[in-house]
Amino acid sequence: MSDEEEVLPMSDLEVISDPKTIKILFEPTRAAIVFKYLSNVPMTVKQLADALDKNPGTILHHIDKLKKAGLVVQERTEQTPTGITQRFYRTSAREYRLGISGMMQTNGGVAQFAKDRLQSTVSALRVYGIDIADSQKQEAMELLRQLIEIENEVSSNLPICDEELYRQLSPSVRNDASRIMRKFALEKDSIYRKHREQWNDFLKKFERKNTDNE
Repeated sequence: MSDEEEVLPMSDLEVISDPKTIKILFEPTRAAIVFKYLSNVPMTVKQLADALDKNPGTILHHIDKLKKAGLVVQERTEQTPTGITQRFYRTSAREYRLGISGMMQTNGGVAQFAKDRLQSTVSALRVYGIDIADSQKQEAMELLRQLIEIENEVSSNLPICDEELYRQLSPSVRNDASRIMRKFALEKDSIYRKHREQWNDFLKKFERKNTDNE
């Protein structure tokens, strides 16, 4: 192979906290390239163009932006029988999450989306018998934001050590293994455990008592 770049190992999870990078992923074609295609299998610009029904030049433009943002890397090159060099691209991580704090630092709709998501999540806890008083919903949102940020930080430090084996696994097995390892990493992290206990203690104050059996 020629014209290869040094490629770092794929990580299990990467948290995107930079507001500019977050905005890059809010473009539909780039979002599809990252979330739907290149996180599953390496592909060429031509393969992506065919899958997305787009012009190869347009796809290459998006790939260049994603590479500069560190979201996509060139994994390898291959020579076709006719001597053409094919470049295969993949994402730098198996999964991406948009950091809540980073989203809140963007302008316009992205920041509002992040705030609304936190607010909706806190309100949705009522379905499970957690009735948080209106006067303390802001505190709940802040505690949840901190917990999510710490969980993301710890989970994003898991490397994929065997990418070849990873590609042989079914999506369901990948997800199961990832969930086990992320939980394992979180349980070992004292800072996460401290914030989780703080969050749990907060929720207990608003837990609806079950009087059906009283």
